Amino acid sequence: MNQIVVRRFATVCLLLLGLFFLFVPSAAAQGIPVLLYHRVNDQETDWSLLTVSTAEFSRQLQLLRNHGFQTITPEQLGAFMREEQVTLPDKPLLITFDDGHTDNYTQAFPLLKNAGYSATIFMVGINFDRANRLTSAQIRKMTANGFSIGAHSMTHPILTKLNTPKLQAEIRGSKKKAEEVIRAEVGYFAYPGGFYNLATVEAVQLAGFQGAFSVLSGLNQPNRDNIYLLRRIPIFRYTDFDQLLEKLIEPPSKPSLLDY
Repeated sequence: MNQIVVRRFATVCLLLLGLFFLFVPSAAAQGIPVLLYHRVNDQETDWSLLTVSTAEFSRQLQLLRNHGFQTITPEQLGAFMREEQVTLPDKPLLITFDDGHTDNYTQAFPLLKNAGYSATIFMVGINFDRANRLTSAQIRKMTANGFSIGAHSMTHPILTKLNTPKLQAEIRGSKKKAEEVIRAEVGYFAYPGGFYNLATVEAVQLAGFQGAFSVLSGLNQPNRDNIYLLRRIPIFRYTDFDQLLEKLIEPPSKPSLLDY
């Protein structure tokens, strides 16, 4: 009789434990962060505000690793946003770079690989094989190591100021150019300067992109956010990364109007 009671008690405990894990929200359920970088180097340039030093970038990656963050691809984020079945790490994170500067390969790439991380590079169409920009060979080496390539327009204009033919040429042209280089489909777009309106969003959809990135702040949540207005957190030279990390690891606060 005692054995029966013990077995029943054990069964109830297992059921309760299963329900606990079923209803405890994961970090992904609270929203997925996307970090936006531009350059990583130790040179003083006109882009200094957009440049993070190699030492600081390495420190930031180590902090993210120490707190259990693991990088994902835009495709995984897209599946999460569409509420499709997708396997995600406990603390998913997407790291992105805009424009396609050479130091994304010479400086950031080895540091990311050393941390066990990947990233997505949003390339401006005219920047392929341009001086001080990524070469096609460098890009293909990065994609062979798990990195992703996205499109960032052909010439980096303010898309909201363009007429329809020019707008379509900028968006469609950048997709075609990137696909020619990596010899694979390019599914995601980043709005130059973060500027967008209804026409640009529609043009991105019509061009066949699966989603697009803005510079709206906050975490990406399926029940709130549009997959063509994905949120990113810009990282500048003077960003207080320790303070940012605290916000990423603490329970999410109630959304405010500034989040929309």
